[in-house]
Amino acid sequence: MSSVKYWKSNGLNGLELCLAHHAGFSYGRHVHLDYHLGLVESGAQKFIHRGNSAPLVPGQLSLLNPDVTHDGDCFDETGFRVRVFSLSPELVSGLADELEQPLPFFAQPLTHQPALYRRALTLHCQLEQANTNPRFAESQLLALLADCLPLQDTRPLAQPLLTRVRDRLLDNLDQPHSLAELAAELDLSRFQFLRQFKAGLDMTPHAYLKRLRLEDAKKRLAAGHPVLDTALAVGFFDQSHFHRAFVHAYHITPARFRAQMQ
Repeated sequence: MSSVKYWKSNGLNGLELCLAHHAGFSYGRHVHLDYHLGLVESGAQKFIHRGNSAPLVPGQLSLLNPDVTHDGDCFDETGFRVRVFSLSPELVSGLADELEQPLPFFAQPLTHQPALYRRALTLHCQLEQANTNPRFAESQLLALLADCLPLQDTRPLAQPLLTRVRDRLLDNLDQPHSLAELAAELDLSRFQFLRQFKAGLDMTPHAYLKRLRLEDAKKRLAAGHPVLDTALAVGFFDQSHFHRAFVHAYHITPARFRAQMQ
């Protein structure tokens, strides 16, 4: 059982917001193209990040980098209510540049920060209201992110192999990409490429491509593109296949997500 709501806030480019209540569900292993700042409002979420399992509970922040594999599950039968800020790399990079800091890499996905948690929760609830002042919201968001940046570890965001593969796939999402072609571009055998890719990302290239297509589809739908055009543009061969994949990934239909984001 899930109820999910997505929306944008006027004047805050590069930000997507989500409020979800889940019970008796499980997200499969996946990645995001954005930074995610998550906070559980009630209950507890359990997820595995880089092989470690931990509960996300009220009072903690979840800070996830783009292209980091994780999953999600209910900690118990009562489920949980979660609020998420999805922050584009461009938004985070711009703030890091202003603060003269490197692009952040958060090595630990959970951090016990009650004061930051309360600020994030208050801001997320404010951004749910249609009459929130955009200038006030922007200043509050930037201040919150500025205080999150010191929690990082300075490390490369992605391995060079992953970066090259990701860029190739994103530039041609509507095309089939064989394992042999991807491996040849990196001068690797199919076995070498598959082994190195899975070691770096903990998922197969095929699963990663599917997730990239869905992440790009979200951005297209949020911009108002029709569902069928979006499905074809990102490489799904028909609308029904796209519909099933989108619902499985985000627990909401493409049409409903598009309507909420408008």
